[in-house]
Amino acid sequence: MSLNALLLTATAFPLPQELPTHAASSLRLNEPTPTIDGVLDEAVWQRIPPLTGLRQVLPDTGASASERTEVRFCFGPEELFLGVSCYDSEPELIREVNMSRDARLNADDRFELLLDTFSDDRNAFWFQMSAAGSRGDALVTKNGSNFNKPWNGLWKGRTTVTEEGYFSEMAIPYATLNFDPEGTEWGFNIRRHIRRKEEESRWATPSTSISFFSVAHAGTLGQVPPLEQGLGLDVIPFLTVDGERDRATSETDTNLDAGLDLLYRFSPRTKLSVSLNTDFAETEVDDRRVNLTRFPLYYQEKRDFFLEDSGVFFFGPSTGGRRGRGGDLSPFFSRRMGLFDNREVPLDVAARFTTQTDGYSLGLLNVQAGALAYTDDDGDPASLGSQSLFVGRLSKNLGEQSDAGLIWTHGNPAGGEGATIGADVNYRTSEFLSDKNLRLSAYGLTAENGADTDEAYYASVSYPNDIVDLSLSYTEVGEDFDPALGFIRRSGIRKYSGSFDYSPRPRTNIRQVGVGLHPTVYTDLDGNVETERLHATLFRVEWESGDSLDFDVKQLREVLTEPWDIQDDVEIAVGDYDYLRWGVEYETSSKRPLSVETGIDFGEFYDGERVDFGVELDWNLGAGTQLGLELERNEIELTGGAFDVNVLRLRADVQFSPDTSWFNFVQYDDESEDVGLNSRLWHIFEPGKELFIVLNQSWNTMDDRFAPERTGLALKFGYTLRF
Repeated sequence: MSLNALLLTATAFPLPQELPTHAASSLRLNEPTPTIDGVLDEAVWQRIPPLTGLRQVLPDTGASASERTEVRFCFGPEELFLGVSCYDSEPELIREVNMSRDARLNADDRFELLLDTFSDDRNAFWFQMSAAGSRGDALVTKNGSNFNKPWNGLWKGRTTVTEEGYFSEMAIPYATLNFDPEGTEWGFNIRRHIRRKEEESRWATPSTSISFFSVAHAGTLGQVPPLEQGLGLDVIPFLTVDGERDRATSETDTNLDAGLDLLYRFSPRTKLSVSLNTDFAETEVDDRRVNLTRFPLYYQEKRDFFLEDSGVFFFGPSTGGRRGRGGDLSPFFSRRMGLFDNREVPLDVAARFTTQTDGYSLGLLNVQAGALAYTDDDGDPASLGSQSLFVGRLSKNLGEQSDAGLIWTHGNPAGGEGATIGADVNYRTSEFLSDKNLRLSAYGLTAENGADTDEAYYASVSYPNDIVDLSLSYTEVGEDFDPALGFIRRSGIRKYSGSFDYSPRPRTNIRQVGVGLHPTVYTDLDGNVETERLHATLFRVEWESGDSLDFDVKQLREVLTEPWDIQDDVEIAVGDYDYLRWGVEYETSSKRPLSVETGIDFGEFYDGERVDFGVELDWNLGAGTQLGLELERNEIELTGGAFDVNVLRLRADVQFSPDTSWFNFVQYDDESEDVGLNSRLWHIFEPGKELFIVLNQSWNTMDDRFAPERTGLALKFGYTLRF
């Protein structure tokens, strides 16, 4: 088949010429509001005509959904009410696994909503509910380029399961949403997952080539009445009590602290958020990872204040990557604020201003970090002075899906001076070759960090579609480029990368097969090769059951111009290394009570051999109880020495109800030889009124002992007053 024919390959069911529309309803005068209990027995639900007609994305693209779904909308004085009926001919087979807020619901029957409240085809609110009652939400920006799932809005939802299926009621306050108060139409889409059938169905754009998060391909919800957000003021006082005991010194430190978060909406499009004495006691700990590369690792932001409206500050093309490993560089990385050398820095005041107009979005964020006294790695006292850290982002919409903008930062969380300024342009269309996706992106950045100033540039073109996925990109980073408030993996390089994936759908018991080729070359600024990587997917198959299997091979070349201490006592010498590696990965469907993801990567490694093995087990014991095990093992034999690295993670989560969850996370790695426990009890009295009890315990396993080191206990209570 020719390349041109591959590019023109389309799904068996072409996209509809017009996106669907549905008229919403409003509460009548003196009509009682629905009770949010998951039972759609109120009179208002009986009179409202439902939205129906979902069609399959998978497994039979374009066909009618195998089970009936009805969605009813009702605008009340202060809230949008939704009633969702997910009928099921085999209700005893409905998958009810996870009840907790913001849970990962890959194993559950669930439905998802997309609300484009500005009808701008770019930004949206996303909500989901599972058959077990889990509630989740996210902010979608740049037509799906950025998906901020850790965001938490204030809304209510309940689900019940009956002999007819599962039924949900939702109440979303207008104060939780940003919207155009003059608008009479919203973009809208819904999709439903039936886990036992591995079926996904949608209302608008049921296509494997178009992501559900492509806001431009949502349908239209009409007859939206004039809406108001009230005064638009949220006052959130919180109280934190914490204590820590060092078992080695028997020293105990206790603290009673309080803080205040304020949010004021000048209009539904413009808001100001201020946090005083910001606290993150409830934030989940990071996954432990042992760095076996020459470059820094990327960790996702998990703190609520920095997640709120983070899409406004999103710069360039999507760089999230699998498992959140990030891209090569970003001019703004919010984890630089409040964290220094893995130590928490007190944040006295944090303020964020965001606004969106018909054609522009603007975000301004300023953090005043307090002084930090600490002990350095040599045991000597050290200090970091107070810092003022700032980032601004201006973006202009272009055409139907594209945008261009500026970003600027000021301040250096490590002390001293620092400033970055840059511009980006991102072209997106879903009408290339009639109904295909095409993306073009470019940016330029200048960073000043102390006495050093340098630039970075990026350009890419991609054709991200279901059957054929192509991309080419170029990155250049100056030798002294170092954005003080950003993230950078490698400087002084030019990077050339590409990818080609061909993944047809044979429409048998095999859902999709694929092959791929992904070359990457890093050179220094004089053109000398530093890294060459050719990653080939020899065979990839996904069955209709949801199980999948991958075979791949990697040819690598690394040129070391200086020795690399991969471990304390193991050095890789200067040299030009060529080596070949093979990989196999197998994953079972998450619909099974016990699901498995395992893989092995083996072969040459610099001047020796390396075997990487990983296994992840997820055991769903029933609604509200999950166990998880992850093991990563690296066996490395080099001329300079041999060593093994093991990382173990254990999870045990219990949900007593959709409002009360107990998360337990145990981690161990044999580099630090520490065992760490993070245990969090989270109770939601009602949306905006939450209690966290967090226990952190560490043990040291050196010298064949299991000795407790530090014990930390924190209690945090937050109460949202909404006016």
